[in-house]
Amino acid sequence: MGIKSFYNSSFLRSLAEGLINPFLPVFALSLGATKILIGLLSTLPNLTSLFSQLFFGSLTEILKKKLFVIVGGIFWAVFWIPIAYVSDPVHLVILITIQSVLSSMAIPAWTSLLIQSTPSYKRGSIVGYLNTFSGIGSFIGTLLAGVILNRFGFIPFFFYIIFFLGLMSRIFFISFREPTSPVYSYKIKEALKRTFDFSVLMRDKKILNFVKAITFLNFAVAIAGPFFSVYIIEKLGGTTMDIAIISAIGVIAAIIFYRSWGTLIDYLGKKTIMLSCLIPICFIPFVYAISNNVFWLYVYAIVAQMSWAGFNMAAFTYLSDIIPKERTSSHIASYNLLTGLSSSAAPFFGGIIADMVGIWIVFIISTLLRISSMYFFDKLEERVGFKPKGIFKFEFVPFEISYRIETFVSTYSLALHQVKKESVKLIDFRKYLKNLKKK
Repeated sequence: MGIKSFYNSSFLRSLAEGLINPFLPVFALSLGATKILIGLLSTLPNLTSLFSQLFFGSLTEILKKKLFVIVGGIFWAVFWIPIAYVSDPVHLVILITIQSVLSSMAIPAWTSLLIQSTPSYKRGSIVGYLNTFSGIGSFIGTLLAGVILNRFGFIPFFFYIIFFLGLMSRIFFISFREPTSPVYSYKIKEALKRTFDFSVLMRDKKILNFVKAITFLNFAVAIAGPFFSVYIIEKLGGTTMDIAIISAIGVIAAIIFYRSWGTLIDYLGKKTIMLSCLIPICFIPFVYAISNNVFWLYVYAIVAQMSWAGFNMAAFTYLSDIIPKERTSSHIASYNLLTGLSSSAAPFFGGIIADMVGIWIVFIISTLLRISSMYFFDKLEERVGFKPKGIFKFEFVPFEISYRIETFVSTYSLALHQVKKESVKLIDFRKYLKNLKKK
């Protein structure tokens, strides 16, 4: 099965996540949750997941990784059954937190298997295809959820669908052949002693700078993250269908650009793509803050999600290149903890600020912090074998306007050109199929 196991599994898991993830804060709100509790719904599960990943990351070094992927996925699916019958927002937070701890065993194992199964020179393209499958699943799930929730609300059957899809997503790994990896002779006790050993990561300047950049950005993003859907309903008079449409539009934009970003990452380099994509990402909360109609959120969702698609792919491939190849699962878990603590704490602080002075102020703070995060990404080191003419004519000066504009315009022009090429290939392929049918 190989990489196809990742494609098929990602599609079904994203289909399940698309049904619930955009609407979880709304579900909590329908149970009577406060802004602080909605913040905790993101903070507690993320925080506990980060520490449990360290534990499971150590175990995956001496046990089969695919076992953790399968069992972790099953735990994630099963917990939606009791969640279906929750009537207290506090109980919801508790169940989501326990689910997060148990399902986190799959995260370092999944990432490690993906890195081991893909060659570095075409990892960007492969991740592009993987994200395309995920995006299609998420798109279908979000639209389906919008229709169901708008008509029936959060009925138990809705959560049973999520359970079934989550369970099915792990079937593909039963026959998966795990790549050969170094076998470590130490026992479980010795493996667990290494759980909080960050020395290898901290000695590597590239990883340390990347951790700083992602940590700062994660806080900037997460401080406002849980409140976008709440703002749509409370301030803009939107519905769950509006949330579904915004998510769906964003997913479509991401799907269209995934393969193009994958090619450009291999072509231009990860740092260039990350910096270019950060510019539209910085202004997402600002657009929410100044919008007086949901329509403007529809429009900006296209730009925002095509940018997130490029940034996330570039960040993952950059991490894949710099992460130590020994004890990969443990290092990934350590990286997730170091960068995830800020995104776990941020929603709680965002909830406090929102309750005190309003969500609008949270959006402005998030915008300013996102812009500031570009300073850290400027410091990343990367060797790029080729830079096309017309890019980087100016010498680098931090936050130089001309440099920023040129890089942004050049990169997005190439991305749009690449999308056009992919569309032409698709049209030619359809013509080829029609000719075959005629013959």
